[in-house]
Amino acid sequence: MQVLLTWAIRGFAGLTYVAAAAACVWALGIDYQPPPHTGVLVCVWTAAGSLIVRAVLLWVRRWHGIRTLPDWSKAVSLEKGKHRNRARTWDVLDATPDGPEGWIKFRQLAANVLLLSASMTAVTLINLPRNDSLPIRLQHAHPEVATATIAEPPRITGKDYDDDDCDRVVAYYSKVKVSVPGGPARLSVGPIRSSEPPRVGERLQVLWSPSSPSLGGYADSPDRLEHLAHAQWRANLTGGVSTAIAAVFGLVMLPWVFCFAFGLDDDLLNEIAWSPGTQSGYALILAGVAYGYTPALTGEASSGIQTPLLYGGWLLLGFMILAPIHRLLRDG
Repeated sequence: MQVLLTWAIRGFAGLTYVAAAAACVWALGIDYQPPPHTGVLVCVWTAAGSLIVRAVLLWVRRWHGIRTLPDWSKAVSLEKGKHRNRARTWDVLDATPDGPEGWIKFRQLAANVLLLSASMTAVTLINLPRNDSLPIRLQHAHPEVATATIAEPPRITGKDYDDDDCDRVVAYYSKVKVSVPGGPARLSVGPIRSSEPPRVGERLQVLWSPSSPSLGGYADSPDRLEHLAHAQWRANLTGGVSTAIAAVFGLVMLPWVFCFAFGLDDDLLNEIAWSPGTQSGYALILAGVAYGYTPALTGEASSGIQTPLLYGGWLLLGFMILAPIHRLLRDG
């Protein structure tokens, strides 16, 4: 029974790793695809579910070990003997499957690398567009990219000012009416950002839907509009603030990835990997993060406990790398 439980635990650990790695890779290319991102979501919940099952099996393994303890574990004749038997009992219960030192450290390194990758990926998922955003609504309406002409004077809706000169305008936000070849005479677009107010007769690239012109148009760079129109998986490693945060966090945490794999005793790493309590904590964190990121991957708004899990879940994943610190402090 113990052998079967041991291999089942290893199997679910492997499934967790594969599913989490697949979610990270898949999530790299969904920036131009409309939600729901079902594939990523299935991988995330598969990883969380597998880790939960693994934690349960670890407790079953511990329970089975208690039931099959040798008779000496129940001896209570002398006080001194009770302490000796109790120590020997816990030695049996805490026994972990042996493995080569190199394998144990490599296994921990692989887990740490995956945790860091998952954390960095999770940061970039925070700002995924929702179903009610204009680009997503256009994507669901079979859009195309067209060169439009501004047909009416623009309506200025906002301005950005220079930080050093509050009277100097550095950008304008405008809503415009454009004409599209083969489309309506007037198509609403905007607000669009420009260094100067748009003028009648200027041309710009817009994403619009011939079947739903009432949605209006969406203006952006030609490359981005083409990617949105085709809605294909495309790896995107450059981006805004979230990508910068992910990069900085990755650089800060990278030394700890190696430190908490090669700098710790292999017996300690093995005990952590087979500890029901520790692994239950990991499973709870991963399930919470999966729950928090579900709205972002389905294109819905988060609510309740999902909101802090969405914005802080990536930190929980990253700092799971530092979990051995608690064991080191406890052991003195």
